[in-house]
Formats: sequence, structure tokens, C-alpha cells
Amino acid sequence: MKRRYLIFIMYWLLLTGILYGCGGAAPGSPGSSGIEDTGVQLDAVITPTYNGANTYSVDAFQDICDLGPPVTYEYFADHGATVTITARLINPTATFTPGILYIEKYTVQYRRLNDSIGTPPIETFIGPQSITITPPSGTGTTTTTTNIVFLDLLRKDQYATDVTSGQYSSGLAYINNYTAIYTFEGQNEYGKHFSFKAQVQFQIGNFDNC
Repeated sequence: MKRRYLIFIMYWLLLTGILYGCGGAAPGSPGSSGIEDTGVQLDAVITPTYNGANTYSVDAFQDICDLGPPVTYEYFADHGATVTITARLINPTATFTPGILYIEKYTVQYRRLNDSIGTPPIETFIGPQSITITPPSGTGTTTTTTNIVFLDLLRKDQYATDVTSGQYSSGLAYINNYTAIYTFEGQNEYGKHFSFKAQVQFQIGNFDNC
């Protein structure tokens, strides 16, 4: 049973300014650590993806697309993301060769935006991840891109349960706004630990993906 987006047009226009250009972490951003020990600055851009498309809208409700028979349902799975990590040397004229970097895990914290302060909390996600980053030489950069989790089914289902419980602000079509804050952690081949952050804003609610 398809729903129409017409009632969401004004809401979407208000969100456009919030969501435009989301993602990324500036050089030397707060929360980075260990870059002096590794000699490498890491910056990341997070791009949420779902069912083959880039989208900052997370669908937390699986709807019926056609009553059939047979009944068909909209696509419903983990909302993923791609992370693009750029590495550059802190001191391009250094005489030593920086070690290869190994990211071993990442943590995602979900924080409600001010316009959604009364909405359900979303539990932090911790994911093991093996990402190898080879540092550049001189003033160049290297780029590494891989797939990660943005918001998994467990947290989507919990949001749907919480937002319809009557305990929290629901929003139009249960749509509310959050920031996903990623912290990547690892060590280089010499055992020097490092971490860095990236963040991206998104909206979660009931969307028509039929």
C-alpha cells in the first residue's frame, strides 16, 4: 500500500538546509589523537547508502507495497554507508617513512538534534572493522574507501518501537533528526595507537521505498 509524499513536502524543504553537505571531519578536528605518533593525518567522509542509492533518510518501518496476492513488502535491511578516508603526512619533508595504519574498530554514537530533542535515544553501535591505510609520500595523499554500518536493523526496529510507544515526541510520519558521530580506532605497524572522528546528520522515520 503506497503512501504519498505530498504531506512531507514542507517538512522536506525545512530539512534540506540541515542535510545538505553533511559528512566529513576537518583536519585536526576535535577527538583525533595519536597523529603526532603516526605522522599521518586522517580525514573521513561518511556517505549513507541504502538499496544501492546514497540517502540520508533512514527508513525504520517496513510497509506493504502491494496487497497482492501475493503481498509484497518494501525493501528493508541495515542502512549502510561508505567511508572515504584520506591520508596525508603531517610533515611532508620528514625523513622517516610512516608505518602502515590499521583501523581495528569503529564506534557510532547517535545524538538527537535540537529540533528532535524529545525523540527516542538510539543505542551506540560498535563494529569491528579491518581497514588498511597506506600513507602517502611527500605532499601527496592516499584515499581508501570501504563499506560500514550506518544504522542496523536492530536499532531501526527499536526506534520504531520507541517512537510509537507514546513516551517520546513522534514527529510527522515519525521523522526526526540525528547526528551520527563515528570514532575510528587502530594502530600502525609500529604499535602506535590513533583515533579520528567523522560525523554526518540524517533523518529517520517512515519513508516510502516501494
